[in-house]
Amino acid sequence: MKVLISAYACDPYRGSEPGVGWTAVSRIAQSHDVCVLTDSHNKAGWEKGRIEGIIPANIQVRFLRNSSDFCHNRFIAHLQSWMRYASFTRQVFGPAFQWHKEEKFDICHHVTIAAWRMPSPLWRLPIPFVWGPIGGAGYIPPAFRSMLSPSARLFELMRDLQTVIASRSTSFLNCVNHAAVIFAANEETEIFLKKFRGNKPLTRLPIASLPAEKVARFKFAMAQKHADGPLRLFAGGNMEGRKGASLALKALALVKEEGVDFHYTIAGGGPETAALQQLTRDLHLSSHVTFHPGYQGEDYVKALQETDVYFLPSFRESTPVTLLEAYLAGCYPVVADISAQGEIVRLAGGRAVPVESMDQLIKGLAAEIIWCAKNRAELAGLALKSTQKVANHFSSTRYDQTIAESYAIAVGKL
Repeated sequence: MKVLISAYACDPYRGSEPGVGWTAVSRIAQSHDVCVLTDSHNKAGWEKGRIEGIIPANIQVRFLRNSSDFCHNRFIAHLQSWMRYASFTRQVFGPAFQWHKEEKFDICHHVTIAAWRMPSPLWRLPIPFVWGPIGGAGYIPPAFRSMLSPSARLFELMRDLQTVIASRSTSFLNCVNHAAVIFAANEETEIFLKKFRGNKPLTRLPIASLPAEKVARFKFAMAQKHADGPLRLFAGGNMEGRKGASLALKALALVKEEGVDFHYTIAGGGPETAALQQLTRDLHLSSHVTFHPGYQGEDYVKALQETDVYFLPSFRESTPVTLLEAYLAGCYPVVADISAQGEIVRLAGGRAVPVESMDQLIKGLAAEIIWCAKNRAELAGLALKSTQKVANHFSSTRYDQTIAESYAIAVGKL
């Protein structure tokens, strides 16, 4: 089939949302001819990909909008990204309709940004429309918002308001009702969308998939998990307030009081980094915590392979890619039992701490880290059992099969 893909964020060389877009495009292109509408800020990556020969001949691309630089303040840049996506959404229908007149596509699929609050207008095209995988139904309970910086609390309030407005908007209701198939990235989003979809096709499909070559790249050897020295803990990603790293630090203060030797690496930077660094000093944890700007390439793989515990409570996740990579590298996860990361840990193994109150969660996280320290010799073996479960559940083969079956449903062949 000929597939038109709308992917605001799509770059062969970047992670996070652009990586999600590129993964979707490259997987779908293995079975179909693909034409991609993406934002112009991805253009440099596509041009590099053409030169280096990593973009297949059956993938065409067109760019929308004129790109401009993001603000260096990560909080403002985050808001800018949503404003730019809104601009992309307002502009995408005309070019999509024109391209369809030229190519006569069989199906249209919107893959990024993967959030229900920003619906696509492409359901109006005279071909079946597929939406997702989409997430965004996660929620930080009010009782936990005191952990956030003032800017992060403001963002959550704005998000709450937008949830009310967006769920009643004509653009969302039209998109959710007219899509031939919708992919929900996780359980909480599926539950949210179900009340709007009724009996119309709604399928679970994680945002991220794990091709065999990635599983092999992160594969660890038991010898990489040292039994001596401090218990090695790791958290990675853009440190926004929703990640709950402040709760992890408060839990580690309790762990320290129990005499457990540990070292915690927080990698990736982000808008909460300065507040987290100050909290580290206030809790007298500076000798136990390292803030790393972010690992690249094989340095990142090695850092995970040498880690004992992936430790990041986190709220509001769609598909936490760093957690999946940590599993592949043999890290034993300790998270909060909420949103997608709690769902994954319940599936694959690890410790998911119930979310009842902030004090209870902090104490629960501390207790699990203490348990990990006492059972350190067993962690790598436990992680090894989880690795295969994660690799199977998020495999590219499963992703491809789900896409194929859903496309057949969308065009009326199933």
